[in-house]
Amino acid sequence: MKAWKEYFETNQEITIQSLAAYVNQHIQQMWVSVLQDHYDELTDTFEKIGEPSYGVYIHKLLQPILKEVTNAGYNLKPGFNMPHSLEHWGPPEERERCMWCVVKDEHEKPVGTFVLRVFHSHVKFKVPLAPDILALDETEQDSIIAAISKANIRLNKKYRGVVHQNRENDQIQRWDYSAETGLSDYLTQNETEVSVLDYALSKWGKEGWELASVVPHEGRLIAFFKRPAS
Repeated sequence: MKAWKEYFETNQEITIQSLAAYVNQHIQQMWVSVLQDHYDELTDTFEKIGEPSYGVYIHKLLQPILKEVTNAGYNLKPGFNMPHSLEHWGPPEERERCMWCVVKDEHEKPVGTFVLRVFHSHVKFKVPLAPDILALDETEQDSIIAAISKANIRLNKKYRGVVHQNRENDQIQRWDYSAETGLSDYLTQNETEVSVLDYALSKWGKEGWELASVVPHEGRLIAFFKRPAS
């Protein structure tokens, strides 16, 4: 890992993107070793207090590198905390929480926002994937929430978010997806029999598709289907 002075050459403009990249190099190098070194303590803490134990892990992981950022004149207060976070994504075994912190320069001028993605289990203490820092230009809370609520921002390398697909193939269940936009046509006032809806869904079922979700959109019902990728 490069030190601060080496990473940020003299007269190089420091942006929220380069700051996030600097923090991320530390995370990628240290996340596993910190987890292993403190695993017994963290699992015991999880048994006692549950999800806040991941905050203990994140503090141990990030405290050294964030201290370098603050020593360079940046203000990260109040830091990453639960009130400034969202957790809407993933199953209980691999939830994704996004926590944000507005970064200010030495003149207290906002330069952007760090968004920390933390992957964790609610079932037992487990960090299945490396944490990740996104860099956003947005600094107002509503704009931050709007940005991280978009999957194409959280998973786009432009913002440093990554799609974690670097595990062994046998650890990843891959799916094919498809959709039908005409499901509501089988549910008119004159056609409310389940057998009519069954006709529409059975055509998908016989081809191995499983109904995953139904979402209303612009007066129609969109049915999403999935099946194991061949």
